[in-house]
Amino acid sequence: MKGISCNSNVLSDLPVEKAIYLLAEYGYDAIDICLELTPPFDPVPTPHMSPDDDNAKRKLVFSSAQKAGIAIATLNAHTNICARDSQARAANIQFLEGAVQLAADLETHIVVTSGGGKDAYGYEQWFFEWAVDTLKQVLPTANKLGITLAIEAGSPPGCLIYNIETMRKLLDSDGLDSVRVLFDPAHYFIRGDSPIDAFKVFSDQIVHMHAKDATGDPENIIFPPLGEGKIDFDALFGVMSSVGFDGYIAAEYEAFAWDFAKDHGHVLAKEKKFLDHYVAKYFK
Repeated sequence: MKGISCNSNVLSDLPVEKAIYLLAEYGYDAIDICLELTPPFDPVPTPHMSPDDDNAKRKLVFSSAQKAGIAIATLNAHTNICARDSQARAANIQFLEGAVQLAADLETHIVVTSGGGKDAYGYEQWFFEWAVDTLKQVLPTANKLGITLAIEAGSPPGCLIYNIETMRKLLDSDGLDSVRVLFDPAHYFIRGDSPIDAFKVFSDQIVHMHAKDATGDPENIIFPPLGEGKIDFDALFGVMSSVGFDGYIAAEYEAFAWDFAKDHGHVLAKEKKFLDHYVAKYFK
């Protein structure tokens, strides 16, 4: 594996360049930069970057990462790629294409998005077709620039891609050969799939991991700090090691939405200590 990253959403009250230096201070190897406009959290984290950012902002972020000695592992650009409204889908296509260009400018190679949510009455197959069409329109730009689009499953009700079966259906769709998987064990757990089984099924297509714990079900979702949920990370990391996972493992702390600790120092140190233990055990 490449190292330990961190989703920048937990540092949304800091400018991205300060978030970069803080992560380096706590020993992280990389940062996942958040572009998401409306994640399902309260409070909603402020996006650290946007496809509309000018060249000066792009150069500042790139140079900050270089000076801090950490990589930009991914851009997190979740948007509703299966929105029923055609104008909304057009705007989301433009957002993703902009995220792909931003990734190229920052010299990162992965843009993460999701299948989106079924936001109106309609046949589920329609939503799959809209999601596939959206990806097909963005992929030519991504492939030209050498950027991988990675799809993350989601666990809230209404998500189009939420378990092994629906992820497999999307990946098997014609024209999506270059699409890969962002693996987050918490979503599979919430939807009743074994995270270990999910990793085994998609191991050849997983390019990045969000490390997040979970307990509950789709109507009672809880993402507590690492080690305080029900995911068996010891077994999971063992499987990841056995298949030679070679991507980044990113701490994704969303526990603030359930009123767990928000202090930057406490969160960054505790999450990294948890991951360091398993990385040392299985990857070193």
